[in-house]
Amino acid sequence: MGILIVDDSPDERLLLHHILKNAGYRDLVTVSSARDAFTQLDLDHSGSNCLNVDLILMDIKMPDLDGVEACRRIKAVPAFALIPIIVVTARNQKDFLQAAFDAGAEDYIRKPVESAELLARVKAAFKLKQECEARKSWEEEVTKTIAELDRTLNDSEALQQLIPVCPTCRKSHPLKISEAALNEYAQAHPRMKFQSLPCSTCTT
Repeated sequence: MGILIVDDSPDERLLLHHILKNAGYRDLVTVSSARDAFTQLDLDHSGSNCLNVDLILMDIKMPDLDGVEACRRIKAVPAFALIPIIVVTARNQKDFLQAAFDAGAEDYIRKPVESAELLARVKAAFKLKQECEARKSWEEEVTKTIAELDRTLNDSEALQQLIPVCPTCRKSHPLKISEAALNEYAQAHPRMKFQSLPCSTCTT
């Protein structure tokens, strides 16, 4: 699991890195500013060459660009929509935390950071990400199935238009099939296999 740590304090970066590494997390990257985080995430190219990131620990009070605005810019990129961001802050004002949540943060940790709390929050964030990814995968499968059913229904309707049926006896009249309609259907369905049955004209 890749974790990106963003904090302008060397001591805080070292502490977070130490706690996470001792807990078994090995894929850790630390940066000192939001703009360095953007570089690691390849934000200028919508994350096309992003490093492996599954969670971001974002300091709030940083020079140049604070963590709230950083969250907003990261979450604006579709590739990072499901990556949880935990803000790390010494502030406790409710309106300030609400701003972070509105910007896309999923959780927060107050400084000074406690090891037990950090690990619990990180574990919960990873679980949430897995659940969101599973739901997204399920939604994509449902959408794909619906699209396939729509195509099948459209094919069925095309066949119904192709083969005329008597409204009284409900029997088909294959001799009355429109040649133009048949050719159009065959061109629209190049993989369609038709039954081979030579007509009387071709057999003579």
